[in-house]
Amino acid sequence: MKKKKDSLKEVTFPIATGSGKIRHFKISRESILESMRKIEITKEKDQRDLEARAKPLYELTREEKFTVEYVIAESYNHIVSPRAEMMIGGRSGSYDSGQSTKTTITVKPESNIPVRSLSFAGALTLRKGDQIKATIPRVESHGDEERFSHDCMPRRVLYTDRPYKEKEEAIEITTLRSDELFALRTDRSANYKTYEKPKQKE
Repeated sequence: MKKKKDSLKEVTFPIATGSGKIRHFKISRESILESMRKIEITKEKDQRDLEARAKPLYELTREEKFTVEYVIAESYNHIVSPRAEMMIGGRSGSYDSGQSTKTTITVKPESNIPVRSLSFAGALTLRKGDQIKATIPRVESHGDEERFSHDCMPRRVLYTDRPYKEKEEAIEITTLRSDELFALRTDRSANYKTYEKPKQKE
């Protein structure tokens, strides 16, 4: 009876050694439960720290000035297949759904940052030597917007600041006059509204 009680207090783990032999290690259930409690406490603390650092997307954009060195614009055709028309073993119906353009700009930053390339969801009328001011989302996501929690509710996604990378996205680009005193034009990308500050309801 005593051996049975002792076995309930311990868990045996088989572990392979370097020589290929199997050794068994015993760990008390109290130790396992204590470790699990510590892990849970650490996770809760990390979550609180993350929530304290989190900001809305519109507060995580930065403006930087650059000189344009090279521009390439690429256009893409988009085709959709309605789910109702999908066939197994046959040919599904497909339809043209328009085009999109992505512009990639090689840049030289005015300040000491590592950014050397900007992508822009849209077309731009830039050329080498232009002076621009770019609005860059500097965002790190924590969570998965497409996954669900155990209670079938969408997972909460938090956003925090991060350092600049060599390749960044620009959501707004303002072309400046050579003396940088006036803006000649402003272009906003297809993703601009994602980072726009919500308007207050009157």
